Amino acid sequence: MAISKKQARPLCTQREWELVSDSWNPELQQLDASRLRQKVQRARTQRDKYRDLARQQAGEARGKRASRSTRPAQSNENTRRKAQIFDEALERFQERLAEVEV
Repeated sequence: MAISKKQARPLCTQREWELVSDSWNPELQQLDASRLRQKVQRARTQRDKYRDLARQQAGEARGKRASRSTRPAQSNENTRRKAQIFDEALERFQERLAEVEV
């Protein structure tokens, strides 16, 4: 299930939100191919970052991985949702880039 703007906004920092909000219309339609390629790279980097962090936190919560901080992670729901937010944004950027480059 896709995450809405209303659900995504509280989870993102200002800089992350600028990237994510650009992935929806009408902002998405205004980006040229060069900017879209930059946005694809940034969204992919953020998605990978949160996907890796969610994996780390899941291991900590199960007790299978050493904690990276003073206390092990208890839940990684928000981290998994952020990974999903950036995955969806990446898909929108890639689809638009394919349209523009044709």
